[in-house]
Amino acid sequence: MDSDPTPGPGSSATNDLLAEIDEILQRRSRSQRQLAEDSAERDTHRAEFLEDFAAVCEREVRPTMEAALGHLRQNGGGGLIQERGGSIGVTPRVTLWMSLEGEIYGSPRQDRHPYLQLDADAVKGQVEVSEGDMWQGAGTHTSGRARSWQLSEITKETVSQTIVAILRRAAT
Repeated sequence: MDSDPTPGPGSSATNDLLAEIDEILQRRSRSQRQLAEDSAERDTHRAEFLEDFAAVCEREVRPTMEAALGHLRQNGGGGLIQERGGSIGVTPRVTLWMSLEGEIYGSPRQDRHPYLQLDADAVKGQVEVSEGDMWQGAGTHTSGRARSWQLSEITKETVSQTIVAILRRAAT
């Protein structure tokens, strides 16, 4: 008669193998806990970035855009500022639409009006800068994403320089 080489239920080899179940589940539990912690940390960083973006817009961007609109209006131009708050799946955005002659009536369009648009990209932790210089068939016909800024780069001076560069191109 052949003896069964498989250890019995009370044998040490069986207990060692079954003890591995505990180790497998503990590793899985640690891994899931780490993933949850990492996800919570990313969410925190994203929320902080969006708060910081809102603060930079309030302190640096909006006052500069309002000042630019004032100058445009004093010289026969116009424009408007559009802001979109962030929510789940929606990127916060601020856009300055500009007109070289009079106010903008109706909806502004990238193919007809110079603009500067800043979109907060919380995943990448940067601000996407889009701009356009189209003005009634003039300008260099550039429109779209131009560069990315870190929050620390956004000052009244950088926003002013960008607005003036867009208007220079649009006026040609």
